[in-house]
Amino acid sequence: MLKDKDIVTLDETDQKKWGPPSIARIQDIDELSTNTFPRIGNARVTSAAQNVLDYDPEAMIWQDSPSLAIMASNALKWLVIFFIWIAILSHFNHAVSEATTAEQAVIAAEAEKVAKAQQIPGKRARARQVENAKQAEASATAEARKARSDAEGIFTLILAGGALVFLFQLVRLIARAWSIGNIKYSMTSQRLKIESGIFSKASNTYELHQLGNGHVYMPFLLRLFGRSNFYASGLWLLGIKNAETVRDLIRNAGQIEASRIEKARFR
Repeated sequence: MLKDKDIVTLDETDQKKWGPPSIARIQDIDELSTNTFPRIGNARVTSAAQNVLDYDPEAMIWQDSPSLAIMASNALKWLVIFFIWIAILSHFNHAVSEATTAEQAVIAAEAEKVAKAQQIPGKRARARQVENAKQAEASATAEARKARSDAEGIFTLILAGGALVFLFQLVRLIARAWSIGNIKYSMTSQRLKIESGIFSKASNTYELHQLGNGHVYMPFLLRLFGRSNFYASGLWLLGIKNAETVRDLIRNAGQIEASRIEKARFR
């Protein structure tokens, strides 16, 4: 039968040996199998019991977010298209300038013909020549004006259409960048979790022992930023650092987790 002083002595001994209750370490759990405690009957437990209850084997081992560098190829593509658009605009702007210059030259030439016709002697002959010159002037001016108008119309169409397309793509790129910035990768010793979403959030988890073999892809543009893509069992981790290390972590932790599950199944 334990006396009160024995209980006090036991508590002090436990505190000296184990310290105050805290989050357990694996070493603490292992020591339970190698250390025995005297006089812990009467439904009493040592302070290490709380360590067992607090022990969490699912430790965080890796976290990352995709880099905006995964957008580099798409951004580069649209940058090339933008410069092509600028070159086309420059060409048609030059065509508009030439059409305007040609129109002014035609107007000046036809006006000169009318002036010469007015200098012809004889009233009837002069009137007939002036009339013919004015008709030729009107026809030539209309053709030149139409050519200028067509060039201006094509220039305006390319300018407005291109501006709308690039504005739309700019909004898409900003939205994509915002979306990528809200993706979080995290891996514990048992599972991989992917969180995504801007206003509404989504969280998907994958058991490590079910992911199987992984593959690392290093596109040229991503390599410039020190990033890679990782693929395993239909799952992509985009633009992450140290993808080869992540692949090895998933493989090793997955094997440990599979062994733990197999061991628990036969208990």
